[in-house]
Amino acid sequence: MGSPSIQFGSYTSITRPQVVTLKKFMVHFRRPSDYQGKYGFDWLRDEYIYPIETVTNDNNGTAIGAPTALCKNVAALKTEYKTTDVVNPISPYGMDYYSAWLSIFPHTTTAQFAHGSRMHRNGVDLDVEIEALESLVDDATEILFETNNQFLKITPSKLNLKDLIGSKKTKNLGGTTTRDYYLAEKKVNIKCKGGTLNAHEEIKVFAKLGSQKTEVGKLMVYKNNVIPKAEIVAVNVITGPSSASLRSDYQYLFKNQSFNQALIRAEVRVDTEFNLVELSKKKPAVRAFLNNVSAMSSQQIKQTLVNLYEIYGRHKPTTNSGQINYTGNTGTTRTYLFYTEFLAGNVLGSCSLDANNNWGNSYIIYKSALKDDHTIVHEAGHSFGLPHVFQGGSFAGPYTFYHGYTENYLDYTWQAGSLDRVGRLLGSGDNKFKGKMYSFYKWQWKMLRTDRSLITNY
Repeated sequence: MGSPSIQFGSYTSITRPQVVTLKKFMVHFRRPSDYQGKYGFDWLRDEYIYPIETVTNDNNGTAIGAPTALCKNVAALKTEYKTTDVVNPISPYGMDYYSAWLSIFPHTTTAQFAHGSRMHRNGVDLDVEIEALESLVDDATEILFETNNQFLKITPSKLNLKDLIGSKKTKNLGGTTTRDYYLAEKKVNIKCKGGTLNAHEEIKVFAKLGSQKTEVGKLMVYKNNVIPKAEIVAVNVITGPSSASLRSDYQYLFKNQSFNQALIRAEVRVDTEFNLVELSKKKPAVRAFLNNVSAMSSQQIKQTLVNLYEIYGRHKPTTNSGQINYTGNTGTTRTYLFYTEFLAGNVLGSCSLDANNNWGNSYIIYKSALKDDHTIVHEAGHSFGLPHVFQGGSFAGPYTFYHGYTENYLDYTWQAGSLDRVGRLLGSGDNKFKGKMYSFYKWQWKMLRTDRSLITNY
């Protein structure tokens, strides 16, 4: 009987599937570069919290001349965008996440909601920014957008990461700190259709690869179930044969480039004239005003003009004893815009203010600013209760920025410089956003919507 045969060297190779790990990144919504105020969009800009921009001088004239965070309340401002009003705040991979905010009118029938609008019937297109927390690769990762509100629509509902990570950008955040990101322009469309948002709503963003799924971003959409109305009386003050007439684009400016961001229906309801030349023939007080106006301060011109209109104006208030700036008003007083041929030194416009620092319901635009959109909205913003974004002391808002460095309507078009010999603040150059200052911040939307002149029952 022979010996059994033995085989050596025979084995079976087992190939294990390669495990692909979901890369780490965050997704942010951003405003397109061609934005001109037609909807509200706000986010925490890097330069507000990191020392990126060189600030020449503090708001009191003290020299700085170094890269400085543009907000003086960095910790509080971070909280505003991280948690204040934010539904289900997130911290992807243990990182701070600051939600962007969008405000759009609901597109509805009258039966669905009487105060809807066609302004955003086609929705708004937003950029998508991918913040890379590690090197990203061209894999099968998907980005999913999810909302639980039936009236809030986002299109498309998902994107492929590989289609968004084209040319990588690196931003210096001060010192040796940098941030890598990719920007994909106008990749998503968001609209509110068929009903209103009765509370602030979230659009969640998830990254998905195979069975791996994690939340990596969020967009907050401002509630739009209450649309206040602001009625503006535009008064052309006639002081001679060359007096200005109301520009046709004022209406668009109020309705489509400014207060619409706060979901306020602002419109010029009355376009009227106040002919001081004719009145001066019969009214000594008007004649005295015209004779002395060149020597008056801005404050004196403004107060006298309001007083005269309350006496002789065709569309003066019919309630509150005819007072334009009645402080007890709860929503029946219109806002009065006086545009004039007067000059008041270097003052472009001025809003009424009472002894208790309450902004009033009237403002004046002087000759040098009749064609200046920024001044017209800036002063109107004061009349609806907003302080300057760089204001301190008793006028300060919740956050203070350096003078002349933001694109906000309540900033100035020039940067603060040093003080002159009599203590007046000089300029150190133009605000780089001059001519493109279309923004109200999310926290300003809230302030605007509580102004006493707004009408909600209409």
